[in-house]
Amino acid sequence: MTAADLRQALPRFEEFVQRFAPLLGEDSRPARAQAYLRGLLLDNADNKTAEAIALKVHGQPSQVRMTQVFVSQSPWRDEPLRHELAHYVDAELGDATNGVFVVDESSFVKCGDQSVGVARQYCGSVGKVANGQVAVYLAYAGPGGHTLLDTRLYLNEEWAADRSRRQRAGVPETVVFRTKPELASELLRQVGPLVRHGWVTFDEGYGKDPAFLSDLEERGENYVGEIPKSVRGWLQRPAVEEPAASPKGRPRRKPRVCSGEPEPQTAEAILAGLPAAAWQRLTFREGSKGPQQAEFARVRFVVERDDLPGPELWLLFERGCDQQTPIKYYLSNAERRCPLLTQVQVGHTRWTVEDCFLRGKDEVGLDEYEVRGWRGWHHHMTLVMLALWFLVLEQRRLGKKNRRRHDRA
Repeated sequence: MTAADLRQALPRFEEFVQRFAPLLGEDSRPARAQAYLRGLLLDNADNKTAEAIALKVHGQPSQVRMTQVFVSQSPWRDEPLRHELAHYVDAELGDATNGVFVVDESSFVKCGDQSVGVARQYCGSVGKVANGQVAVYLAYAGPGGHTLLDTRLYLNEEWAADRSRRQRAGVPETVVFRTKPELASELLRQVGPLVRHGWVTFDEGYGKDPAFLSDLEERGENYVGEIPKSVRGWLQRPAVEEPAASPKGRPRRKPRVCSGEPEPQTAEAILAGLPAAAWQRLTFREGSKGPQQAEFARVRFVVERDDLPGPELWLLFERGCDQQTPIKYYLSNAERRCPLLTQVQVGHTRWTVEDCFLRGKDEVGLDEYEVRGWRGWHHHMTLVMLALWFLVLEQRRLGKKNRRRHDRA
C-alpha cells in the first residue's frame, strides 16, 4: 500500500488494530504493533526488516532499537493473536460447506547457523537443498477470499535434540521434534474448530503419510489431497484372516490378507488399467486467461495401511487436456455420492496458499526478517499474517476478490 492508500484506510486500520490490542497488554505494545503493521503494509523500496520499518514509520533512528526489541524480545504472546485472527476470518469468510483448509510449507534461505531451525534441508523457495528455515502453514480459502491463519516452524531431529542451540534460540521445553505432517495435524486440530470449513487439501508430501490421513479420518475431516503414484491398495476389499493359534512355532499376532487374495496395486498400475471411457474433461476454475480444464477419472480404492486393507476411499487421476503434462494422483474420503467436480475443485484450491506466500513475500515482508530466536520468528510471522488479512479485508471492501488472482500461482 502507498502512504496515501493507508491514510485513506486509516479509520479501518485503527479499528482493525484495536481488535487485537487488548491481547498485547496495557503498555506500549499496542502502539508498537500498530507501527510495525503500518511498516509491513507500506510500500518500501528496500526491505521490511525491523530497522527499515522503524525508519519508514517513525523517521527516527532512535526508534530502531525499540522496534527490534518489540519484535525479537518483548514477552507478548503471539498465540492469542492468531487465535483471534482465526475467529475474525471465520466471521468474514467461514463456510461450513465450501470453506477449505490448505496445508503447505514455505522456506526461507538463511546464512549462518544461528537462526532458529536453520539447517541444510530442502527449500521449496529455491527448489533444492539449501541452508534455510522451513515452516508448515495453514491457509483458509472461502468463497470470498483466502489468507494465512497459523504456522509451525519445523525443527529437524538434530536441531530439536541440540540443547545448547535450543537454549540460545529460546525454544520452549515443550517443543519436540515433529515431522511436517505431524505439525500439519497439530495446526488442523487447534485451528480447525475455530473456522467453519468443509474440506482439507494438501500436496503429496502430506498425502503419503498414513498417520496424517488417519488423523483426518478419525476427526471426521473431509479431504482431497495429492499422493505419490506408489500408494498401494485394492479395487475390491480383500478377505482378511484374524490371528489364530499355529500348530508350529509362535502364534501369529496380527491379522493378514488371506492367501489367494490379489496383491495390492499401486495407483500408477490402476491408472494403466483404466478404460478410455473413464475420463471426463472438466472446467475446474475460471482464470484470467479463460477456463482452466483438465481430464479426470476416479475409482473406489481400498487403501493399504500397515500391510492390511484400510478405508475405502476415492482414488482420482488428473491429466492435462494435451496429455503431455504429468499425471497427478489424489486420494479423497468424500462420500460416495460426492460429485467428481466438487472433489476436483477442492483439490485445485491449493493455488490459494501459493498466492498467500507470493503476496506475503511481495507485499508484507513474510521473508524479510532478521530475527534469530524462536520468539522473534513467531512474533514477525504473526504480525505478517495480520497485515495480510488486513489487505484481504480491504480487497473485499473494494470488491476485488482474491479468488480472481489465481493466475499468479
